[in-house]
Amino acid sequence: MKLKDRVAVVTAVGRKKGMGRGIARVLAGEGADLVMNSASAQSVDDAVAEIRALGRRAVGVPGDAAGRDICDQLVEAAKHEFGRVDILICNAGINTFTAFEATSEEAARRCVDVNFFGTFNLCQAALPVMKERGGSIVMITSVHAESAYPRSSIYNFTKAGLNHFARTLGIELAPYRIRVNALEPGWVLTPGSTGDRTPEEIARLEKELIPWGRVGQAEDIGRAVAFLVSDDADYVTSATLRVDGGLIAAERKK
Repeated sequence: MKLKDRVAVVTAVGRKKGMGRGIARVLAGEGADLVMNSASAQSVDDAVAEIRALGRRAVGVPGDAAGRDICDQLVEAAKHEFGRVDILICNAGINTFTAFEATSEEAARRCVDVNFFGTFNLCQAALPVMKERGGSIVMITSVHAESAYPRSSIYNFTKAGLNHFARTLGIELAPYRIRVNALEPGWVLTPGSTGDRTPEEIARLEKELIPWGRVGQAEDIGRAVAFLVSDDADYVTSATLRVDGGLIAAERKK
């Protein structure tokens, strides 16, 4: 197991078929213990029960992942239960799915709060304990950082900004042996990515847009995350890993 006895903090694990839960399952399968967050107590309790059923230790902190108080609580829970934080997975994110001219300032600010400030707050909160022995941070961004999909203008710029944020932190934190990378999922079969699409639309995506011939699964993202936070990626920092079945590369050839 690549991550035996390491401690990972993962945000946005509430949905059983969601990306955060898939990442948590893979990390647990590689031997990590988990501190997890979701908006509701019930959903985070479900996540904790699932990870414990896999034979790993887990605790949960419900609440808004954008808030500094929740980020502080996640780090304190990790310190109290396990005495350390080795891995930080900044997964919380939302999209407005609205044309720019119809996007309210309130909705735009909320998107920035969750996508950027949730990541900013969690990284700052975890930094003192991570500096003690080093570790790895992965920011879950999106192929929207590279491709300007309409009706997602605020989401697009937050994800592009997070890519550069990860690159910058990777440089700043290298002296502490903390690696920082961004991971760009493509179309993934999760409620947040393909949840509003019909099976017919998903089949069209798989046939016409994705060279690998299928939509991704949450565990595809989890396995990529597990690589980035493992010793196998010891020389990888300030990098962006795209996990999209060839989607963006194919777009650029058209």
